[in-house]
Amino acid sequence: MKFEKQISPELRNILKACTTIQQRKDVASQNGMSLHTFNAMVNGQRSITDSTKQSLIDLVSLSLDNAKSFNLSLTEYYLKLI
Repeated sequence: MKFEKQISPELRNILKACTTIQQRKDVASQNGMSLHTFNAMVNGQRSITDSTKQSLIDLVSLSLDNAKSFNLSLTEYYLKLI
C-alpha cells in the first residue's frame, strides 16, 4: 500500500466523523503512539511514516466497521453523520 505524506482533508474529515474519540484513543494506544502524535497525524499536522502507517490502517478499518454496522458504505455513513 502506498501512502502520501499526509492524510487528505477529505479523509481527515471522514475519519474524525466516523470514529469516536474513545476509538481513536484505543487505536493510538494499541499502536504504541501518544494520543497527541496520533491526533496530529489524523489532523494532517504530522506526516505518515513507516511507524505510524499501521495506526492509520487500523483507524480506516474501524471507520469501515462502524459504517458496516449500519449496512452503509463509508461514504454513505459519513454523509448521514454530517
